[in-house]
Amino acid sequence: MMIESCGLEVFTAGSGAEAVEMAENQDFFMIFMDIHMPGMDGYETSKRIHETNKSVPIIALTADSISEAEIRFSESGIEGYLSKPLQMNELQELLQNYININPVSENQKTDRYFDYDALSAVFNDDKAVQRLLTQFISAHGNDCENLRKNVISENYISAREILHNIIGISGNLFCKKLYSISCRLSSELKKEYSDSFDTFEEVWDKTLIEIESCIKNVIENSEISVEKQFSEIWNEFFSLCTEFDISAVDVFTENNRIFMDNMEKTVFEQLQTAVMNYDFLWISENMEGFNV
Repeated sequence: MMIESCGLEVFTAGSGAEAVEMAENQDFFMIFMDIHMPGMDGYETSKRIHETNKSVPIIALTADSISEAEIRFSESGIEGYLSKPLQMNELQELLQNYININPVSENQKTDRYFDYDALSAVFNDDKAVQRLLTQFISAHGNDCENLRKNVISENYISAREILHNIIGISGNLFCKKLYSISCRLSSELKKEYSDSFDTFEEVWDKTLIEIESCIKNVIENSEISVEKQFSEIWNEFFSLCTEFDISAVDVFTENNRIFMDNMEKTVFEQLQTAVMNYDFLWISENMEGFNV
């Protein structure tokens, strides 16, 4: 179905009463509510769910006139709506407001614990992704250990608070296996047992290993990119110097920091003096063998 194709695990209820019971016994990231159900309709069902869980977003699914239904949406705690028949682009747009998510392609690897490609596609900035992942490790690296302590001491409320954060973060970071097992464990803790904790711990460890590996790869690729950038700048600069082209001074000035970071201090100072004196002959004769 459409929602599953966006990488989310789906649970279904056959009636409003069943939906209320499920929401009482399990933490859900989001609830899609069919307005016209037999017995208890979607409006009443949403009210009942929000009596015990005000934080879960409820999205209406309806073929009714939206202008007529909006007041009842607000009264029952429904945050948004999708019109029937559902359109994939509208579903994706709505999900983007709650979680950065892309459809799962047919050839997407199912054995990964962290989908770097999906996260990178959202930011389109490797450095931003690196900062986000580093912050996650720094702020939440001990969450599993803290969760273990609370589970052992049977402090289920505190344990579920930790899991609540993990559920949100794992969804936003495209850690789908961690998201799924966190939801399952949270439901168990609500009933004061934790059969899934060992599985959660295994998934947690493997997810962090993949995230840390990605951080390392991003850093290494960034360093390679910087070296390549300097190499290209140097070749342009030196070529202009050999042609006694004064625009070499502009290249050096505009990229002064890059030159400084990639050269020994004494060599940089000698080069800088020569550039400021427009001594292109000295540069051509003395810097030809410079190892970029």
